[in-house]
Amino acid sequence: MNVLLVGPDFEENLSVRYLISSLRAAGHEATFAAFDGPKDADQVLGTIGGADLVGLSMCFQARAREFIALARAMKAARPDLGIVAGGHYASCAARDLLAHHPEIDLVVLHEGERTLAEIADLAALSCERLASIRGIAYREGTEVRMTAPRPTVQDLDTLPLPDRSGRVRTQAGVPVAYLLGSRGCIGSCTYCCITTLHRLAPGKSFRRRSPERVADEMAALYRERGIRQFVFHDDNFLVPSPARNHERFEALAKALESRGVRDIGLVIKCRPQDADASVLRRLRDMGLLRIFFGVETGTEAGLRCLNRKHTVADSERTLDLCKSLGISAQFTIMVFHPDATMATVRDDIAFMRRHADQALNFCRAEIYAGTPLEQRMIAEGRARGDYLARVYSFGDPSVELLCNLWRRIFGPRCTDSQGILNLSIGMNYRAAVINRFYRRPGAQALAARIEAFCREVNTDSLDRFEALVEACAGREDLSDPAAEKAVRDIACDEADSRGVLEPEARAIIRAIDAFATAARTTNRPRKPNADAVPRTLGFPAAVLLAAGLACSDTEMSEMAPPPLDAGPSYLRPDAASEGAVKSDVGRDEPIMSEIDALPLDLRRDEPIMSETDAKPLDLRRDEPIMSEIDAIPLDLRRDEPIMSEIDAIPLDADKDATHKG
Repeated sequence: MNVLLVGPDFEENLSVRYLISSLRAAGHEATFAAFDGPKDADQVLGTIGGADLVGLSMCFQARAREFIALARAMKAARPDLGIVAGGHYASCAARDLLAHHPEIDLVVLHEGERTLAEIADLAALSCERLASIRGIAYREGTEVRMTAPRPTVQDLDTLPLPDRSGRVRTQAGVPVAYLLGSRGCIGSCTYCCITTLHRLAPGKSFRRRSPERVADEMAALYRERGIRQFVFHDDNFLVPSPARNHERFEALAKALESRGVRDIGLVIKCRPQDADASVLRRLRDMGLLRIFFGVETGTEAGLRCLNRKHTVADSERTLDLCKSLGISAQFTIMVFHPDATMATVRDDIAFMRRHADQALNFCRAEIYAGTPLEQRMIAEGRARGDYLARVYSFGDPSVELLCNLWRRIFGPRCTDSQGILNLSIGMNYRAAVINRFYRRPGAQALAARIEAFCREVNTDSLDRFEALVEACAGREDLSDPAAEKAVRDIACDEADSRGVLEPEARAIIRAIDAFATAARTTNRPRKPNADAVPRTLGFPAAVLLAAGLACSDTEMSEMAPPPLDAGPSYLRPDAASEGAVKSDVGRDEPIMSEIDALPLDLRRDEPIMSETDAKPLDLRRDEPIMSEIDAIPLDLRRDEPIMSEIDAIPLDADKDATHKG
């Protein structure tokens, strides 16, 4: 059977690539069509002609409407085409998707390598045949059927390595690849779709590949594609045992050495409480240059709400430890969560200020399908929306006002994939790459320029957000003209600030690209610094060839999640579309608050809350940034795409969504 897999092409989309290799190992043809946003829809539709089956990689809930609209268009073009959905979101919302969207024929639940191959083995997608396949949901007449759950793959070494065809990706001119050394998560965070997903399948959730098998994959990428940076997407690269971590990394280091893999860079993710100093030193010696920490909140109240199993002291310790070891660190703070108060928001800001020299962002905790946090908000009557997108109300009315204004004023800064904070995070990562891999003249100066700019962006972001916090303190609305004027001034100044910072960021990014190009051209060897971590002595021919054929990537791990109720002003320019959700209470009710339907047009001399003004965030003070469609509140039509911004994977359960547990 010829299977067409459709999904985003960010960070190599390992989940789809594992599916491709598994289908091919089972004797099927498998191809991949990139669907990074609505602009790709026509191109994807042009590839379905020779397909017998289509698999949609519906990982992120924020993009659900885009994939539903694409599936509808596929069915219109080819009514006979079987369409399978999979991934975190599709698995957790399978019943609702099948009940309301006839364009989707079935859903693969949890990990999909073996399940999808068995589906492809069928001559036709009849209910009789589907009933025998474990781990799927399908429609029989008007009923949704769930087959027996499929146990997790316990021995990950038995899976074929993911398909690696296509372009080589680079960061700061150095070829990069993305890997999984394990699957599953040992956490139980209330907001995370990963742990929710793994509850769908019996068997051990957290599983690790053998160090030797990981080294085999790294060595093949090192030799065949010139890869020198390895980004691990494991949710728990470290476990809560320094002894076990040392044992694993010693085995990996020996396996890499025996295979001739040296002078590399590593990027990992881990929980703050698992970052032992001796383990980080060992990883630094192996090439560790960047860690994303699941800090999530700088308050004990936030940690309790999100069911995080570390303390604020753990987060402080690990971030300080990274600074002392010269390891780049990144974290995101969910300043808005169901138990947030103005006091916790201020404490989160204070936490971020203490670590403003590290890559950071701040956002709202989203409630994803099936998660304990979503269930809690529904039970408490605080949820609005439906299975496609739910948001919640806050107990503190000042926080409610603040969050609505943050989303409208700071959305372009915090949650836009090309916003200044996400640009800064990516630049900060590239500074770590430059420090690790380059010794040519100008390297240290460029890295220092990047780091100074990132500190400036972080400080500027926190200063402006704190001003908004104080403007909202003690208020439920902006009926006071003085408060209205204060917020208008903050919004206007915020737009002015981004207008200055974003061009500067892009100028630095161009400087990074020029520097990397010059380095590839001259191939100037670098001398090891006796006082520093061992580094590469120059780029061998394989690296230079790979980099010369590669495309520089702006994608990165762990961006702040887009708000599920975000309008198109937070999307990429090509992704704008209208959309709607239905309320839980069974009557027409907009998911957006009254503030969202009212303007912040940034002209200081007009009322901020005018009933006649329907134009939002006018960043040039004379012209709205949002289209007329954007002013329409989210309605009740389930069949129109809401079109959200970014995605980063799968058709199965291999990779995390936006945040880790």
